[in-house]
Amino acid sequence: MIGFDLVPANAKASGVFIEQKAVLGSLGNLIIPQKILILGQYNTGKTPTNNVPVLVLSEADAILLYGRGSLMHLLYRKAVAGCGNVPIYCCPLADGTTKAVTTSVVNGACTQAGTISLYIAGQRITIPVALNDAATAIGTAITNAINAAADLPVVATGSTATSTITARNGGAWGNGLTLKQDLAPGEAAAEPVIAGGITLNPFASGATDPVLDTALAALGDTWYTFIVCPYDNIGATTPAVIALEAAGVARINPLVKRPFAGVLGNVESAADLITRAAARNSPWSAYVNAQASPNIPGEIAAAAVGVMAASAQAAPGRPYRFKTLPGIMAGTSANWTYGTRDNVVAAGGSTSKWNTDGTVQLVDVATTYKLNSQGGADDSWRWIETIANMQVKVYSMENLFLGTPFDAAIVVDDASVTSVQYAIRPKTVKAFLVQLIDQLWAPFALTKERDSVVAGIIVEIDSGNPGRINAMVPDVFSAGLRIMAGKIQWSFYKPVVAA
Repeated sequence: MIGFDLVPANAKASGVFIEQKAVLGSLGNLIIPQKILILGQYNTGKTPTNNVPVLVLSEADAILLYGRGSLMHLLYRKAVAGCGNVPIYCCPLADGTTKAVTTSVVNGACTQAGTISLYIAGQRITIPVALNDAATAIGTAITNAINAAADLPVVATGSTATSTITARNGGAWGNGLTLKQDLAPGEAAAEPVIAGGITLNPFASGATDPVLDTALAALGDTWYTFIVCPYDNIGATTPAVIALEAAGVARINPLVKRPFAGVLGNVESAADLITRAAARNSPWSAYVNAQASPNIPGEIAAAAVGVMAASAQAAPGRPYRFKTLPGIMAGTSANWTYGTRDNVVAAGGSTSKWNTDGTVQLVDVATTYKLNSQGGADDSWRWIETIANMQVKVYSMENLFLGTPFDAAIVVDDASVTSVQYAIRPKTVKAFLVQLIDQLWAPFALTKERDSVVAGIIVEIDSGNPGRINAMVPDVFSAGLRIMAGKIQWSFYKPVVAA
């Protein structure tokens, strides 16, 4: 029987009545739109509102808002390079307390002309040097070249043989900046010959990263599917990763329903990453490693989030294996063996591989979660794509029940006889849930064992609240393929065939 809301049931005179009502069509369009959030700092002279995310549409906008060479600019540039059409929001933070500093020291005069190739945080600058140039002239040229490269996250001072190089933004993260020489083939051969060479010192003395708590607590009702955290200040009074994990716990609460994947970058050795990841145990933190890369760890996190969000937009729940990280340079260390990678993943770390062309690819992206509340081994939140799978299901169920016919309904039991479309029975809810599974979850390969899942759905009117319907879906998540095991059983003789 067709029920009408506006056509009078007792009309007698001839006439044509056309009633319009928007209804929920295919549920396959309830896929969650990906949204990236980047936490970062801005340059002196810029005045964004701290702790308030802003949609940033281009790198030019990021420069305008946060300053060229700022941490936020560099992170945005890496994320946007691989994110496709996934929107990026930037949440500016108050600057850290103390800026990291290093020095470049020219130890003598030039005895053979050439070109110095310096890399600061993976960005190359070149300094031509003429025969007989004095150390002071070479040092001054290095200072000037650094300051001429506006995208660098540092500034330089000094008109002597020593260039003092200081991070644009404060905090312990700046100690992860790198100052290297001759990273590309052929550069070493083009170097000038300088008496005593050039001494490049590591960055140090950066302290007190920004505090994340206020920004993360103010994310509100917005769905951010991935969050880039450029700070990994273990040992600080309030490590950033702890704030990130606490925010994850808060945002998976049933009253909030906005879980995210939190990603940090890492350039440590396998042994050091194992130690770091083993100390954490959370679905909301994941370390993406590119061992010995000259890039800032935060850039590694941003590049990874960009390609992962683009992948999740196209195929939610699919593993992010062998995605190339745009703009991330490989280090000089050898690729990890399988045994090393297995140990890293077991500890809660992620793995990558570096190619002969200098690029870096993701292999396994794992969260730091590995133990349940009783201390037992637990793989349920092992892989970061599990969060993407879960996000789709939370988002789709929430929007299903916010739409027609649930938005202004009354609750009746399954046996009630009524033709009004806004009367919702438990069996109505189940029918919509089955439709959701058949049109979205199963077609996107997010759910397996469909028949068992559907058969196990339980929907009932709450015994203590007549205006509440409880629904339980015993979902069976699909797992990303990571291991193939083959076996060759061989012999020198023809196998015996049973009669």
